[in-house]
Amino acid sequence: MALEVDLDWGKIFNIPDFTTTITVVQRHGRRLSTDALQDGVVNPQQIYGGGGNVILHLVYFYAQKKWLRGRIILTMGRYAPGPDFNSSPLQCLVMGQATCSQPRATTLTDGYSSWPGTAWSAVLRVRPTMPTYVTFGAYETSPLKGGTAGTDWGGKHITGVTLALGGGYEPAFGPHKLNGHYKAGMLWDSSPHAYNEVTSDAPTRWRHGQMISYVAFDQMLVRNGKYSDSGIIILGGYTHVTSGISVLSDQAYVGIEDVGQFAGRPRDALGLTWSALRYGPNVKSIWQPEQGTILLDPLAPNRPLLASRESIFDATYNFHLGNGIDIAPDFQYFWRPGGSGRVKNAAVLGMNTHVTL
Repeated sequence: MALEVDLDWGKIFNIPDFTTTITVVQRHGRRLSTDALQDGVVNPQQIYGGGGNVILHLVYFYAQKKWLRGRIILTMGRYAPGPDFNSSPLQCLVMGQATCSQPRATTLTDGYSSWPGTAWSAVLRVRPTMPTYVTFGAYETSPLKGGTAGTDWGGKHITGVTLALGGGYEPAFGPHKLNGHYKAGMLWDSSPHAYNEVTSDAPTRWRHGQMISYVAFDQMLVRNGKYSDSGIIILGGYTHVTSGISVLSDQAYVGIEDVGQFAGRPRDALGLTWSALRYGPNVKSIWQPEQGTILLDPLAPNRPLLASRESIFDATYNFHLGNGIDIAPDFQYFWRPGGSGRVKNAAVLGMNTHVTL
């Protein structure tokens, strides 16, 4: 459940192109990934109790000012890199957390927060031309990302600053206006990061700074209807994170979506996505051999079992039943859950339901 209050101060106090937004959510649940798959990284369900099992979790609390008919936009307050860097709503047609709405490699870092996590932020977006944009962002870095209720703003939890730079090209090709989005960017977190050597649980080393870099695209190939996303769309992307101190160092994904294929059902949509993930070299697998079992490397009995790579396929079909009501059966298949290769491949069936009042 989510509640958003948007105030247009141009209408209230005649302050043109100035708005404020407050968003709260209520969410709770358990992680199927840790309960059944020994996978603490990629969750099959899109909505889960992230941010805490609480009655209300504060997400956004920010002000936004526009100039030149939206060619320049400044956003300040409790916000996040999520809406502006390495994300797309198209990536949330499928239900799994591998790509919705950012590649999982980005959201595991302290310097990148996304719904429902936020940070004190200042973001400037400029459109030199209508199809192009450049975005600059500065965010506090906090592992808590707002904490359980989204109101933990204490300075003692701030570990550094994250600076972000991104840009994109958003063309519409031909008479049918085949929409495309092409983007690239980087984020740098100044925080100190503790990490373990593979043979020890103690934080033996520290490194300052963590870099995220990414490229991504989506392109409509065939238009099916009048809506901006009605058509056959291909999408893909690649993200790299500083490997020695990261849970996921690399992620690549590709997908295809078909929205409005049937004339009588213009908002139905088919989505297929495949994602490949590589773990950082110092990441232990959640699953560890119990005492008395044979370790992978008998010559190094103290060496923990490491995560290395994982792949996920996600397929969904969204049935649009009416205004604000959607039901989407979803199928996912996990190769090497948790990245160790010691947990069996798994198939997951689910259902995603949206009701908007």
